Parts: sequence; C-alpha cells; structure tokens
Amino acid sequence: MKSIEKAVSALQLMVESGGELRVGDVSRHLKVNRSTASRLLASLAGGGLIEQDPLTQRYGAGILAVQLAAGFHRKFDIVEQAQKEMEALARETQHTVWLGVLSGAEVVVLKTVRGSQPIQFAVEPGHRLPAHAAAMGKALLSLKPDAEIRGLFEGSLAATTKQTLHSVDELLRELALTRLRGYAISNQELFDGVKAISIALTEKHKGTSIAVSVSYPLFALSDGNDQVIVDALLAFGRHFGARIGDARWTR
Repeated sequence: MKSIEKAVSALQLMVESGGELRVGDVSRHLKVNRSTASRLLASLAGGGLIEQDPLTQRYGAGILAVQLAAGFHRKFDIVEQAQKEMEALARETQHTVWLGVLSGAEVVVLKTVRGSQPIQFAVEPGHRLPAHAAAMGKALLSLKPDAEIRGLFEGSLAATTKQTLHSVDELLRELALTRLRGYAISNQELFDGVKAISIALTEKHKGTSIAVSVSYPLFALSDGNDQVIVDALLAFGRHFGARIGDARWTR
C-alpha cells in the first residue's frame, strides 16, 4: 500500500510540475534516495502511465495515462461543450474564466481561459483547491444538503488567507447565501488580492455538475463594482444551463 501511495504522490507531483518530472524531483518530494525514486518511475513507465524522454531524461504522461484522460473527457464531455462559451465570457469580462469539478472537499481545475487584461490570475488545469475557500468549490457545495457537507469537513477549516472561513457553520451560512443569490463569492479567501465569482451547472442526462468562475485581482476594478462580471456570469448560466438541460437555469 505504501508503494501505491508513493506512486500516486509522484503522479500528483507531475501534474503540479506542468506534466514533467526528473528522478531528483521525485526523490526530494518523497524523501527517498534517487535509486528508490528511479525504480518507482521505472515501474510507472513499465505500466504505461508515464514514459521517459531519452534526450531530456524527463518523465511525462504515457499512453495509458492518455487513454485514461480520454475516458475522463468522455465522461465530462460537458467540459468541451463549455469551451466556446467560456471563451466568450473571458472576452466579455476581460478576466480569467475557470471550470472545475468537486472531488471530496476539494475542487479540481479542469480548464482555464485567459482574458485580455494585461495582468491575469489563473491556476493551471489539474490543480486542486480547497472547496471551502474557492468560489467554484462553494458553488458546487451549495448543490449538496448541509448534512452531506458536514460529512466532508472535520474540525476547523484550513486557512489559506486571513479571509478564509474558519468553521463549517460559517461555510453553511455562506452556502445558504449562495443558494439565494445564485452565485458564490470568494473574496481573498483563497489568494490575497484576488476575488472570484462562480456558478454551478448540472448536465441533465449524466448528472455531471461543474462550476464556472471568473477571477480577477481587486485592483483591476478601480471603482470596486463587479456587477458587470456578475451579470455576464449569470447570462452564461442561463444560456449554457439551457443547453445542458439544467432546470435551475431554465425556470
């Protein structure tokens, strides 16, 4: 079991490192010697999950990983359906648009589209963010009953900034507001100086839920009024929600 955990940790490191790894990277990350790290990567390569570039000696995704990714995208074809609408939303707001899905108490970023503002803020696809601090996480959590949400979090909530919510009770109050207004807000709760607004949508036939958000540095809005961004995001929800059969957006 320990070897499986190490293998998973190495694959997660690959995602966080932009898709490539060296033996030394894994050795430092797992706190093992280079020989052990090399054997671990060789085992993953033997199974087709990763492969080594003979020129750079770096490891990247293998054919099995590509096949798994293809199966994932078939399951979440809603992600590809949203691409053009996300691009239009990024053009309209001029800020970065994200798409993610919930995974336990975290939200996984699956896609980002950058806007035209000279200063952009984005997290690359594959990264995991704490759902209680991210706007996308709050939007997706708001679809769940409170009892299920309590089951996802134990004790106090991990803080990423001074603005992060500290308790499940605070989170539930915030989610109640999210349900009322129709969108979630993360105001410097995940990253200092950055605000994000998000909505959740559910595909009718597969029941797949995604969140779409717009994030921007606070200094980008001189008057602090983000209503234009909120309106654009809600219009996205009505249009795309109708396309995928989400009854919450077609009432």
